[in-house]
Amino acid sequence: MATIQDKMRLDWDRRASVDARYWVAATQEADVESYERSARTDTEAFLAGLAPHLPPRAAGAPYAGAALDLGCGIGRMTALLASHFGEVVGVDVSEVMIQEARALHGDVPGLRFEANSGADLSALGDGAFGVVCSYSVLAHLPPDVVEAYFCEVGRVLAPGGVFRYQLWVSPHADGAVHPDDDNTLNIHVYDEAHLARLHACAGLEEVAREEIDYLDPLLNLRPVWLTARRRAAPAAAPRVAREVGAGPSSEELRMEYELMLYLSAKHMERGELAQAEPILERATRLAPHLPDAYLQWVELRLSLDDLRGVQTLLTELLRHAPEHREARLFLAQAQLASDAPSEALETLAPLTPPAPLAAALSDEERETCARLRREAEASKLARARESARLQRTRAQEGRRARAQRRR
Repeated sequence: MATIQDKMRLDWDRRASVDARYWVAATQEADVESYERSARTDTEAFLAGLAPHLPPRAAGAPYAGAALDLGCGIGRMTALLASHFGEVVGVDVSEVMIQEARALHGDVPGLRFEANSGADLSALGDGAFGVVCSYSVLAHLPPDVVEAYFCEVGRVLAPGGVFRYQLWVSPHADGAVHPDDDNTLNIHVYDEAHLARLHACAGLEEVAREEIDYLDPLLNLRPVWLTARRRAAPAAAPRVAREVGAGPSSEELRMEYELMLYLSAKHMERGELAQAEPILERATRLAPHLPDAYLQWVELRLSLDDLRGVQTLLTELLRHAPEHREARLFLAQAQLASDAPSEALETLAPLTPPAPLAAALSDEERETCARLRREAEASKLARARESARLQRTRAQEGRRARAQRRR
Protein backbone atom coordinates (compact mmCIF):
# COMPACT_ATOMS: atom_id res chain seq x y z
CA MET A 1 0.00 0.00 0.00
CA ALA A 2 1.00 3.64 -0.50
CA THR A 3 -0.49 7.06 0.16
CA ILE A 4 -2.26 8.83 -2.68
CA GLN A 5 0.70 11.24 -2.82
CA ASP A 6 3.10 8.30 -3.23
CA LYS A 7 0.99 6.95 -6.07
CA MET A 8 0.88 10.29 -7.87
CA ARG A 9 4.65 10.60 -7.59
CA LEU A 10 5.24 7.06 -8.84
CA ASP A 11 2.80 7.53 -11.72
CA TRP A 12 4.31 10.77 -12.99
CA ASP A 13 7.92 9.73 -12.38
CA ARG A 14 7.24 6.62 -14.48
CA ARG A 15 5.64 8.62 -17.29
CA ALA A 16 8.26 11.35 -17.25
CA SER A 17 10.97 8.71 -17.59
CA VAL A 18 9.44 7.68 -20.93
CA ASP A 19 9.00 11.12 -22.55
CA ALA A 20 8.27 14.05 -20.27
CA ARG A 21 7.38 16.43 -23.10
CA TYR A 22 4.69 14.12 -24.39
CA TRP A 23 3.15 13.47 -21.00
CA VAL A 24 2.85 17.15 -20.09
CA ALA A 25 1.56 18.34 -23.48
CA ALA A 26 0.02 15.21 -25.12
CA THR A 27 -0.08 16.84 -28.55
CA GLN A 28 -1.31 14.81 -31.50
CA GLU A 29 2.01 15.25 -33.31
CA ALA A 30 3.97 14.07 -30.25
CA ASP A 31 7.09 16.02 -31.22
CA VAL A 32 9.21 18.87 -29.87
CA GLU A 33 7.77 21.45 -32.27
CA SER A 34 4.15 20.80 -31.22
CA TYR A 35 5.20 20.77 -27.55
CA GLU A 36 6.78 24.21 -27.88
CA ARG A 37 3.85 25.53 -29.91
CA SER A 38 1.35 24.36 -27.28
CA ALA A 39 3.45 25.98 -24.56
CA ARG A 40 3.31 29.33 -26.34
CA THR A 41 -0.41 29.05 -27.09
CA ASP A 42 -1.39 28.13 -23.52
CA THR A 43 0.89 30.72 -21.93
CA GLU A 44 -0.52 33.44 -24.18
CA ALA A 45 -4.07 32.42 -23.23
CA PHE A 46 -3.13 32.46 -19.55
CA LEU A 47 -1.61 35.93 -19.76
CA ALA A 48 -4.41 37.35 -21.91
CA GLY A 49 -7.05 36.27 -19.41
CA LEU A 50 -4.95 37.38 -16.46
CA ALA A 51 -4.16 40.92 -17.64
CA PRO A 52 -7.59 42.50 -16.90
CA HIS A 53 -7.29 41.42 -13.26
CA LEU A 54 -3.83 42.82 -12.51
CA PRO A 55 -2.59 46.41 -12.30
CA PRO A 56 -1.29 47.57 -15.70
CA ARG A 57 2.43 47.27 -16.35
CA ALA A 58 4.77 49.23 -18.57
CA ALA A 59 5.49 47.73 -21.98
CA GLY A 60 8.11 45.02 -21.62
CA ALA A 61 8.13 45.25 -17.83
CA PRO A 62 7.22 42.29 -15.58
CA TYR A 63 4.24 42.27 -13.26
CA ALA A 64 5.08 43.11 -9.67
CA GLY A 65 5.34 40.20 -7.28
CA ALA A 66 5.90 36.47 -7.70
CA ALA A 67 3.95 33.82 -9.61
CA LEU A 68 3.50 30.11 -8.83
CA ASP A 69 2.94 27.37 -11.42
CA LEU A 70 1.16 24.49 -9.67
CA GLY A 71 1.89 21.17 -11.39
CA CYS A 72 4.61 22.67 -13.57
CA GLY A 73 5.91 19.44 -15.08
CA ILE A 74 9.16 20.20 -16.89
CA GLY A 75 8.43 23.93 -17.02
CA ARG A 76 6.43 23.98 -20.24
CA MET A 77 4.62 27.21 -19.31
CA THR A 78 6.71 28.13 -16.28
CA ALA A 79 9.78 29.10 -18.28
CA LEU A 80 7.74 31.33 -20.59
CA LEU A 81 6.16 33.08 -17.58
CA ALA A 82 9.57 34.00 -16.17
CA SER A 83 9.88 37.11 -18.33
CA HIS A 84 6.47 38.38 -17.15
CA PHE A 85 7.03 38.26 -13.36
CA GLY A 86 9.81 39.25 -11.03
CA GLU A 87 10.00 35.69 -9.69
CA VAL A 88 8.40 32.44 -10.83
CA VAL A 89 8.31 29.16 -8.90
CA GLY A 90 7.24 25.85 -10.39
CA VAL A 91 6.20 22.95 -8.16
CA ASP A 92 5.42 19.38 -9.13
CA VAL A 93 4.96 16.04 -7.35
CA SER A 94 7.36 14.30 -9.76
CA GLU A 95 11.05 14.48 -8.89
CA VAL A 96 11.86 13.31 -12.42
CA MET A 97 9.87 16.19 -13.90
CA ILE A 98 11.54 18.71 -11.60
CA GLN A 99 15.05 17.43 -12.40
CA GLU A 100 14.36 17.78 -16.13
CA ALA A 101 12.83 21.23 -15.63
CA ARG A 102 16.00 22.36 -13.88
CA ALA A 103 18.16 20.85 -16.64
CA LEU A 104 16.13 22.60 -19.35
CA HIS A 105 15.61 25.99 -17.69
CA GLY A 106 18.17 26.26 -14.91
CA ASP A 107 19.78 29.31 -16.52
CA VAL A 108 16.59 31.41 -16.65
CA PRO A 109 16.84 34.34 -14.18
CA GLY A 110 14.21 34.52 -11.45
CA LEU A 111 12.99 30.96 -12.07
CA ARG A 112 13.19 27.98 -9.72
CA PHE A 113 11.62 24.54 -9.49
CA GLU A 114 10.74 22.54 -6.38
CA ALA A 115 9.26 19.09 -5.81
CA ASN A 116 6.32 19.05 -3.41
CA SER A 117 4.29 16.40 -1.61
CA GLY A 118 1.47 16.25 -4.15
CA ALA A 119 -1.21 17.62 -1.83
CA ASP A 120 0.20 20.71 -0.09
CA LEU A 121 2.46 23.72 -0.59
CA SER A 122 4.01 23.62 2.86
CA ALA A 123 7.43 24.81 1.64
CA LEU A 124 5.91 28.09 0.44
CA GLY A 125 5.10 31.02 2.69
CA ASP A 126 1.72 32.60 3.43
CA GLY A 127 0.82 35.33 0.95
CA ALA A 128 4.04 34.80 -1.03
CA PHE A 129 2.47 35.05 -4.50
CA GLY A 130 0.37 37.55 -6.36
CA VAL A 131 -0.57 35.01 -9.05
CA VAL A 132 -0.99 31.23 -9.15
CA CYS A 133 -1.30 29.32 -12.43
CA SER A 134 -2.34 25.70 -12.96
CA TYR A 135 -3.01 24.19 -16.38
CA SER A 136 -4.13 20.62 -17.15
CA VAL A 137 -3.33 19.46 -13.63
CA LEU A 138 -6.25 19.73 -11.21
CA ALA A 139 -8.63 17.81 -13.48
CA HIS A 140 -6.42 14.71 -13.15
CA LEU A 141 -6.28 14.74 -9.34
CA PRO A 142 -8.69 13.08 -6.89
CA PRO A 143 -11.20 15.57 -5.42
CA ASP A 144 -9.78 15.37 -1.89
CA VAL A 145 -6.35 16.35 -3.20
CA VAL A 146 -7.90 19.19 -5.22
CA GLU A 147 -9.67 20.53 -2.12
CA ALA A 148 -6.40 20.49 -0.17
CA TYR A 149 -4.65 22.30 -3.02
CA PHE A 150 -7.35 24.98 -3.24
CA CYS A 151 -6.98 25.76 0.46
CA GLU A 152 -3.20 25.90 0.05
CA VAL A 153 -3.49 28.17 -2.99
CA GLY A 154 -5.63 30.51 -0.90
CA ARG A 155 -2.96 30.47 1.79
CA VAL A 156 0.02 31.25 -0.48
CA LEU A 157 -1.88 33.95 -2.41
CA ALA A 158 -1.54 37.48 -1.13
CA PRO A 159 -4.86 39.20 -0.33
CA GLY A 160 -6.31 40.28 -3.65
CA GLY A 161 -4.07 37.79 -5.48
CA VAL A 162 -5.34 35.88 -8.53
CA PHE A 163 -5.62 32.14 -9.18
CA ARG A 164 -6.05 31.34 -12.89
CA TYR A 165 -6.47 27.67 -13.70
CA GLN A 166 -7.94 25.14 -16.13
CA LEU A 167 -10.74 22.77 -15.14
CA TRP A 168 -13.69 20.84 -16.56
CA VAL A 169 -17.05 22.14 -15.31
CA SER A 170 -20.38 20.63 -16.26
CA PRO A 171 -23.31 22.95 -16.99
CA HIS A 172 -25.64 20.33 -15.50
CA ALA A 173 -26.31 19.82 -11.79
CA ASP A 174 -25.86 16.06 -12.20
CA GLY A 175 -22.95 16.34 -14.64
CA ALA A 176 -20.05 15.69 -12.26
CA VAL A 177 -17.72 12.84 -13.23
CA HIS A 178 -15.32 11.55 -10.60
CA PRO A 179 -13.54 8.23 -11.33
CA ASP A 180 -13.21 6.36 -8.06
CA ASP A 181 -10.01 4.41 -8.70
CA ASP A 182 -7.46 7.21 -8.06
CA ASN A 183 -6.59 7.15 -11.74
CA THR A 184 -4.19 10.04 -12.40
CA LEU A 185 -4.92 10.08 -16.15
CA ASN A 186 -8.71 10.23 -16.11
CA ILE A 187 -10.45 13.61 -16.23
CA HIS A 188 -12.61 14.75 -13.30
CA VAL A 189 -15.59 16.96 -14.17
CA TYR A 190 -16.93 19.29 -11.48
CA ASP A 191 -20.45 20.66 -11.12
CA GLU A 192 -21.06 24.30 -10.20
CA ALA A 193 -21.94 23.52 -6.59
CA HIS A 194 -18.67 21.64 -6.00
CA LEU A 195 -16.69 24.40 -7.71
CA ALA A 196 -18.34 26.99 -5.43
CA ARG A 197 -17.31 24.94 -2.36
CA LEU A 198 -13.71 24.83 -3.59
CA HIS A 199 -13.65 28.60 -4.03
CA ALA A 200 -15.23 29.13 -0.61
CA CYS A 201 -12.69 26.98 1.23
CA ALA A 202 -9.86 28.89 -0.48
CA GLY A 203 -11.37 32.32 0.18
CA LEU A 204 -11.68 32.86 -3.58
CA GLU A 205 -14.28 34.62 -5.70
CA GLU A 206 -14.64 33.73 -9.38
CA VAL A 207 -14.18 36.82 -11.55
CA ALA A 208 -13.92 35.39 -15.07
CA ARG A 209 -14.41 32.22 -17.12
CA GLU A 210 -13.57 31.39 -20.75
CA GLU A 211 -14.11 28.21 -22.74
CA ILE A 212 -11.04 26.60 -24.27
CA ASP A 213 -11.37 25.70 -27.94
CA TYR A 214 -11.25 21.93 -27.54
CA LEU A 215 -14.21 19.56 -27.41
CA ASP A 216 -13.55 16.26 -25.67
CA PRO A 217 -15.33 13.62 -27.78
CA LEU A 218 -16.04 11.33 -24.82
CA LEU A 219 -17.19 13.96 -22.36
CA ASN A 220 -18.82 16.14 -25.04
CA LEU A 221 -17.54 19.06 -23.03
CA ARG A 222 -14.99 21.86 -23.37
CA PRO A 223 -12.57 22.74 -20.56
CA VAL A 224 -12.52 26.26 -19.18
CA TRP A 225 -10.06 28.82 -17.90
CA LEU A 226 -11.26 30.08 -14.52
CA THR A 227 -9.94 33.21 -12.86
CA ALA A 228 -10.59 33.78 -9.14
CA ARG A 229 -9.43 36.46 -6.74
CA ARG A 230 -8.59 35.95 -3.08
CA ARG A 231 -11.23 37.86 -1.09
CA ALA A 232 -11.03 36.19 2.33
CA ALA A 233 -8.78 34.05 4.48
CA PRO A 234 -8.78 30.39 3.42
CA ALA A 235 -9.78 27.45 5.54
CA ALA A 236 -7.04 25.17 6.83
CA ALA A 237 -6.16 22.58 4.22
CA PRO A 238 -7.48 19.10 5.04
CA ARG A 239 -4.76 16.54 5.61
CA VAL A 240 -4.59 14.00 2.80
CA ALA A 241 -2.87 10.77 3.78
CA ARG A 242 -5.17 7.94 2.73
CA GLU A 243 -3.73 4.65 1.57
CA VAL A 244 -4.23 3.36 -1.97
CA GLY A 245 -2.79 0.65 -4.16
CA ALA A 246 0.68 1.66 -5.31
CA GLY A 247 0.28 0.46 -8.90
CA PRO A 248 -2.01 1.71 -11.66
CA SER A 249 -5.58 0.42 -11.86
CA SER A 250 -6.46 -1.79 -14.81
CA GLU A 251 -8.11 1.11 -16.66
CA GLU A 252 -5.23 3.43 -15.89
CA LEU A 253 -2.71 0.84 -17.05
CA ARG A 254 -4.58 0.36 -20.33
CA MET A 255 -4.77 4.13 -20.94
CA GLU A 256 -1.08 4.65 -20.20
CA TYR A 257 -0.13 1.63 -22.31
CA GLU A 258 -2.14 2.82 -25.33
CA LEU A 259 -0.70 6.33 -25.09
CA MET A 260 2.81 4.84 -25.07
CA LEU A 261 1.97 2.85 -28.21
CA TYR A 262 0.66 6.01 -29.86
CA LEU A 263 3.86 7.86 -28.97
CA SER A 264 6.11 5.08 -30.29
CA ALA A 265 4.02 4.85 -33.49
CA LYS A 266 4.53 8.58 -34.12
CA HIS A 267 8.29 8.12 -33.72
CA MET A 268 8.20 5.18 -36.14
CA GLU A 269 6.24 7.21 -38.70
CA ARG A 270 9.05 9.76 -38.65
CA GLY A 271 11.73 7.07 -38.89
CA GLU A 272 12.87 7.75 -35.32
CA LEU A 273 13.39 4.10 -34.45
CA ALA A 274 15.97 4.80 -31.76
CA GLN A 275 13.37 6.88 -29.89
CA ALA A 276 10.53 4.40 -30.45
CA GLU A 277 12.32 1.29 -29.20
CA PRO A 278 12.85 2.25 -25.53
CA ILE A 279 9.20 3.33 -25.31
CA LEU A 280 8.09 -0.08 -26.56
CA GLU A 281 10.45 -1.78 -24.12
CA ARG A 282 8.91 0.18 -21.24
CA ALA A 283 5.42 -0.65 -22.48
CA THR A 284 6.18 -4.38 -22.41
CA ARG A 285 7.45 -4.00 -18.86
CA LEU A 286 4.38 -2.02 -17.81
CA ALA A 287 1.97 -4.63 -19.19
CA PRO A 288 3.82 -7.82 -20.19
CA HIS A 289 0.53 -9.70 -20.63
CA LEU A 290 -0.68 -7.35 -23.40
CA PRO A 291 0.46 -8.19 -26.95
CA ASP A 292 0.33 -4.88 -28.84
CA ALA A 293 3.67 -3.44 -27.72
CA TYR A 294 5.46 -6.70 -28.61
CA LEU A 295 3.84 -6.75 -32.06
CA GLN A 296 4.69 -3.09 -32.72
CA TRP A 297 8.25 -3.78 -31.59
CA VAL A 298 8.35 -6.79 -33.94
CA GLU A 299 7.36 -4.47 -36.79
CA LEU A 300 10.25 -2.18 -35.87
CA ARG A 301 12.75 -5.06 -35.74
CA LEU A 302 11.49 -6.38 -39.09
CA SER A 303 12.19 -2.98 -40.64
CA LEU A 304 15.81 -3.53 -39.56
CA ASP A 305 15.88 -7.12 -40.97
CA ASP A 306 16.51 -8.42 -37.47
CA LEU A 307 14.95 -11.90 -37.53
CA ARG A 308 16.73 -12.91 -34.34
CA GLY A 309 15.22 -9.93 -32.51
CA VAL A 310 11.79 -10.74 -33.95
CA GLN A 311 12.00 -14.30 -32.64
CA THR A 312 13.17 -13.15 -29.20
CA LEU A 313 10.22 -10.74 -28.89
CA LEU A 314 7.61 -13.24 -30.08
CA THR A 315 9.01 -15.92 -27.79
CA GLU A 316 8.73 -13.53 -24.84
CA LEU A 317 5.17 -12.62 -25.83
CA LEU A 318 4.20 -16.30 -25.96
CA ARG A 319 5.76 -16.85 -22.55
CA HIS A 320 3.20 -14.38 -21.16
CA ALA A 321 0.35 -15.17 -23.58
CA PRO A 322 0.80 -18.74 -24.90
CA GLU A 323 -2.68 -18.67 -26.45
CA HIS A 324 -1.85 -15.79 -28.80
CA ARG A 325 -2.39 -17.41 -32.19
CA GLU A 326 -1.07 -14.59 -34.38
CA ALA A 327 2.22 -14.53 -32.47
CA ARG A 328 2.62 -18.30 -32.89
CA LEU A 329 2.08 -18.14 -36.62
CA PHE A 330 4.38 -15.14 -36.94
CA LEU A 331 7.11 -16.82 -34.87
CA ALA A 332 6.89 -19.99 -36.97
CA GLN A 333 7.31 -17.91 -40.14
CA ALA A 334 10.38 -16.19 -38.66
CA GLN A 335 11.84 -19.54 -37.63
CA LEU A 336 11.34 -20.93 -41.13
CA ALA A 337 12.97 -17.83 -42.60
CA SER A 338 15.90 -18.50 -40.26
CA ASP A 339 16.11 -22.13 -41.50
CA ALA A 340 14.89 -23.59 -38.20
CA PRO A 341 12.04 -25.95 -39.27
CA SER A 342 12.13 -28.08 -36.11
CA GLU A 343 11.64 -25.01 -33.94
CA ALA A 344 8.81 -23.89 -36.23
CA LEU A 345 7.04 -27.24 -35.85
CA GLU A 346 7.40 -27.01 -32.08
CA THR A 347 5.91 -23.49 -32.15
CA LEU A 348 2.98 -24.69 -34.27
CA ALA A 349 2.25 -27.77 -32.13
CA PRO A 350 -0.31 -26.00 -29.85
CA LEU A 351 -2.23 -24.96 -33.00
CA THR A 352 -2.37 -28.48 -34.41
CA PRO A 353 -5.26 -30.87 -33.62
CA PRO A 354 -6.00 -32.34 -31.18
CA ALA A 355 -4.47 -29.43 -29.17
CA PRO A 356 -7.32 -27.36 -27.60
CA LEU A 357 -6.08 -24.10 -29.13
CA ALA A 358 -6.52 -25.52 -32.63
CA ALA A 359 -10.30 -25.35 -32.28
CA ALA A 360 -10.13 -21.55 -31.89
CA LEU A 361 -8.37 -20.99 -35.22
CA SER A 362 -10.18 -19.08 -37.93
CA ASP A 363 -10.30 -20.63 -41.39
CA GLU A 364 -7.51 -18.32 -42.54
CA GLU A 365 -5.36 -19.13 -39.50
CA ARG A 366 -5.98 -22.86 -39.99
CA GLU A 367 -4.89 -22.60 -43.60
CA THR A 368 -1.78 -20.60 -42.66
CA CYS A 369 -0.89 -23.10 -39.94
CA ALA A 370 -1.25 -26.03 -42.36
CA ARG A 371 0.90 -24.29 -44.98
CA LEU A 372 3.61 -23.49 -42.44
CA ARG A 373 3.59 -27.08 -41.21
CA ARG A 374 3.98 -28.36 -44.79
CA GLU A 375 6.84 -25.95 -45.40
CA ALA A 376 8.49 -26.90 -42.12
CA GLU A 377 8.11 -30.65 -42.79
CA ALA A 378 9.46 -30.21 -46.31
CA SER A 379 12.36 -28.12 -45.05
CA LYS A 380 13.06 -30.62 -42.29
CA LEU A 381 12.98 -33.49 -44.79
CA ALA A 382 15.25 -31.61 -47.20
CA ARG A 383 17.67 -30.93 -44.36
CA ALA A 384 17.59 -34.60 -43.36
CA ARG A 385 18.30 -35.66 -46.94
CA GLU A 386 21.10 -33.14 -47.25
CA SER A 387 22.53 -34.35 -43.94
CA ALA A 388 22.37 -37.96 -45.14
CA ARG A 389 24.05 -36.99 -48.43
CA LEU A 390 26.83 -35.21 -46.57
CA GLN A 391 27.30 -38.23 -44.31
CA ARG A 392 27.54 -40.53 -47.37
CA THR A 393 30.01 -38.17 -49.03
CA ARG A 394 32.17 -38.02 -45.91
CA ALA A 395 32.05 -41.83 -45.61
CA GLN A 396 33.12 -42.24 -49.25
CA GLU A 397 35.94 -39.74 -48.81
CA GLY A 398 37.04 -41.60 -45.70
CA ARG A 399 37.14 -44.92 -47.53
CA ARG A 400 39.19 -43.41 -50.40
CA ALA A 401 41.61 -41.85 -47.95
CA ARG A 402 42.12 -45.17 -46.15
CA ALA A 403 42.61 -46.97 -49.47
CA GLN A 404 45.27 -44.44 -50.51
CA ARG A 405 47.11 -44.87 -47.24
CA ARG A 406 47.18 -48.69 -47.69
CA ARG A 407 48.85 -48.23 -51.11
